[in-house]
Amino acid sequence: MEKLMTAKQVGELLEVNLSTVYHWVHIGLIPYVKLGKCVRFKKSELFRWIDKNLRKERTSFKRAEKVLRRYPSPRQKEFLEFN
Repeated sequence: MEKLMTAKQVGELLEVNLSTVYHWVHIGLIPYVKLGKCVRFKKSELFRWIDKNLRKERTSFKRAEKVLRRYPSPRQKEFLEFN
């Protein structure tokens, strides 16, 4: 059986903040396993998720704006309300 990874280990592997990993879990973006109150990750599933979401084309500004409006950070909220 494959050893499960913690959110901290995933953050280090993907070079993102721990809060980003938990945000991705919250919005259902990243594959995870819930064990009671603990969130764990299978390394093989993470690499499959990365390969599946690998994009060669550029993202349009409209698409990026749509995503930011749906899941804004506090700074993004200020910026979007300003414009």
